[in-house]
Amino acid sequence: MFVIVNNGATNESDNALINNLNAALVTDIHNKPVESACYVISQYDNLGFAKGNNLGAEFCLTHFKINHFLISNNDIRFIDNDVVEKLIAKIDILPDVGLIGPRVKGLDGKNQSPEPYSSFWKRYIWMYWLTPFLTSDTKKRIFNLDYSQEALEGEHYKIMGSFFIVKADDFKNCGMMDPNTFLYGEEVILSDRLKAIHKNTYYYPHVAILHEHGQTISKHYNSAKSMKLQFSSESYYYRKYHGVTLFSIFLGRLSVNFYIKIKSQLHQ
Repeated sequence: MFVIVNNGATNESDNALINNLNAALVTDIHNKPVESACYVISQYDNLGFAKGNNLGAEFCLTHFKINHFLISNNDIRFIDNDVVEKLIAKIDILPDVGLIGPRVKGLDGKNQSPEPYSSFWKRYIWMYWLTPFLTSDTKKRIFNLDYSQEALEGEHYKIMGSFFIVKADDFKNCGMMDPNTFLYGEEVILSDRLKAIHKNTYYYPHVAILHEHGQTISKHYNSAKSMKLQFSSESYYYRKYHGVTLFSIFLGRLSVNFYIKIKSQLHQ
């Protein structure tokens, strides 16, 4: 069964999905749905990734018996066979794991996850205040953000949220995704929420997908706006889940604004 949450829906986009996928339209997730292999939840406000996925999950948990959720962006492509089947088979033999993700490759051929933990000061103060003139590749090397080398299979701090499978009971029991984010920070918060119920995040590199990372966001937001949205969500994460002080967040915001200003002047 497939559930599509049509964030920022229009009548035209709803009709296109329904007609092309032979799907049933859902306008109220609490009403009993007609029988279908595919449902389109029409949501005229853009709720963002976390709220949108929570809406779809709540619909599924209300009306169906669900063992796993596959959560996916709309900008991924399969490059291996049986990706979903192999991920489910793996997670089902790992009782301490609540979430599993494959190797995620970008259009540049580089891996996009997994990612180690980075402190707020390292991520938003040193990286943006001290290195505005470094190239992206140099910055990735200095701050351990270079995923070009294949990580080992196993438990990791964070995996790319564009495509992953989570056990339905664990997703429900951890409180699902935190609704206080928008477009960024959702997967790392979900990992922390799963850790709170003693469930881990697992990286399985033996199957892969292709992720056109940033293609959707770049259609709606410029680079500066995207950075500010990312800082807003991730500073919320560091504040709530790791106790970062408001003063540190203030310094981090100054660092991001400084970086944006310097970059804009360099590109003039």
